[in-house]
Amino acid sequence: MGYIPGKADKYVLFVDNFVPAVDTNKTAWGIPDAEVTTLKGAHTAFKTAFATAAEPATRTSVAVAVKNTAMAELTAQIRQMVEFRIRRNPVIDRPALIGLGLKPLDTHPTPIPDPDTIPQIEITMPAPRTLHIKFRAENAKRWGKPEGIHGIECLWVIADTPPAKIKDLLHSSFATKSPLELSFDEDERGKRVYFAVRWESGTVRKGKWSDVYNAIVP
Repeated sequence: MGYIPGKADKYVLFVDNFVPAVDTNKTAWGIPDAEVTTLKGAHTAFKTAFATAAEPATRTSVAVAVKNTAMAELTAQIRQMVEFRIRRNPVIDRPALIGLGLKPLDTHPTPIPDPDTIPQIEITMPAPRTLHIKFRAENAKRWGKPEGIHGIECLWVIADTPPAKIKDLLHSSFATKSPLELSFDEDERGKRVYFAVRWESGTVRKGKWSDVYNAIVP
């Protein structure tokens, strides 16, 4: 299981605890100021976008898209901080890790292999300006991620022609539960969005990219 909650309310509680704790202890833990400043900036941007998207008076497709982008950026910053500065930091003890909302490493961990499959997907259009990408392991009976997988990464772009390379998919989204939601602006309706997906394990190992799919923004 991933350590970052999927539900919005629990996610907010997690990041509101994690980011200040890192900031308070950055010197003792040897974490560079610049990295903490970047993390705090992503946290502030998410909280602002989340508040705007949560208010009925200001909740628009644009506000939701901005919130989703800010959440993805903050999540990426936290994963990077945990992977490279916290998880195996010898000066951070087990109580501190637990206080951050992290599970201490097992002294005899069971190896988790890199993802060796590609997600099977199905595209639905539940509402205007919204695409849902349902995902599951190949030939699985139920939608969702397979065992040992933290979630699905999606790179996407709106374009007139198919992208030549994966790196031409300029935007990133992530989901730990099926479906992954992509939200668009009103003036993007009727345009074609191209995207590719891959698994990410609980140890931030990446799988292989799928083919590039496409759909029309409803």
